[in-house]
Amino acid sequence: MKTLSVRIGGVTAESGRFTLIFPLLISAGGFFVSIRPETVSGLLIQSHKPMKIALLILLMLTGFLCCTNSVAPEPSSNSYDFSSVDRFIDNNTAVYQDSIAVLVSQNGKVIYQKEHNLTIDTKRLIASASKWLSGAVILALVDEKKLALSDTVGKFLPLFTRYGKGNITIRQLFSHTAGFPGDSPEKYEYRRDLTLAQAVDSIAVHTQLANPPGTVFRYGSASMHVAGRIAELVSGKSWQVLFNEKIAVPCDLRATYLLVNLRNPLIAGGAWTSARDYLNFLEMIVSKGVFRGNRVLSEQSVSEMLRDQTGGATIQATPYPANPYSKNPVASVRYGIGNWLDVVDASGKVLESSSPGLFGAHPWQDSKNQVAGIIFTRTTTRQSAVTSLKIREMIRNSIEK
Repeated sequence: MKTLSVRIGGVTAESGRFTLIFPLLISAGGFFVSIRPETVSGLLIQSHKPMKIALLILLMLTGFLCCTNSVAPEPSSNSYDFSSVDRFIDNNTAVYQDSIAVLVSQNGKVIYQKEHNLTIDTKRLIASASKWLSGAVILALVDEKKLALSDTVGKFLPLFTRYGKGNITIRQLFSHTAGFPGDSPEKYEYRRDLTLAQAVDSIAVHTQLANPPGTVFRYGSASMHVAGRIAELVSGKSWQVLFNEKIAVPCDLRATYLLVNLRNPLIAGGAWTSARDYLNFLEMIVSKGVFRGNRVLSEQSVSEMLRDQTGGATIQATPYPANPYSKNPVASVRYGIGNWLDVVDASGKVLESSSPGLFGAHPWQDSKNQVAGIIFTRTTTRQSAVTSLKIREMIRNSIEK
């Protein structure tokens, strides 16, 4: 294949270097379980299409260069002994296909970093770890009073009312309790030939509710897709532009919703970023909405994010029924806004929350110890989830000694 160089804003990119960066396209059922390899078909990177290459680079730069003055987290002079964590990771690299990066900070300073055949700056598709980022966008709009979690879908999308789905709330959309069957059976949220607006209209017309809103928890992507479209409507901006403005730029976070594409971004699983970038977002959450002295979300919105939003709904379809390393391991893992409330004490108080993704990204926040952390891998959550949870427990125990 011929290599085509394109120069934009002083940055040169070559088409030949992009063809292998994204060899994956999610073709998911409710839990993002199927992946099929393609040659970036949705992005159309071919040497005879220079305008599309230029467009791709511009979109990439939106995610990469939205903050050009990136500041690395400051190392801490803590006295924690993480040698047992090091040994455990070294003994379990096979679980992670011999590639793992771990980055942990406390009060904004790095207290633990380990890289094995993967760096904290490596950018990867993060699948469902995107849900946390997307939930933050929704809450930013709540802070601006453009939305309320109690608002109904019908208020913004009358087509849903016409088809008997208008009483679903924003809260239910982002806590998997809206009544949808996880993903839409027709996979509208994964269609590259649709816009976000078209996909959501199709969900309104053709996707039947499996349960009355608020009664059952079913993990998936359809409901968050609807919320993403509402966010576009109330803001008057595309999802990526809105994300950049409300979360990415304030958090010095370079992330792009590359899947399915920018016209129909997968709100529940389409982001591409690095461990270092994502940690900035987590530090904002741990700091109750403030990042490096600047408020990103209100303290009330962060509190809502980390509170059980499922309202006692029956858990019927979940990839995460329990956390064996929770302080209360028998408790069902409930859901906030875009994140799992997966470490609770005997009284049910949330101590930690997380948002693991199919491709092994495992971000978490520990509000009790003011800790933010992320594990990046080249494996799937199904292979690595228990080991990653154990790493989290070991880090927590080392801090609380």
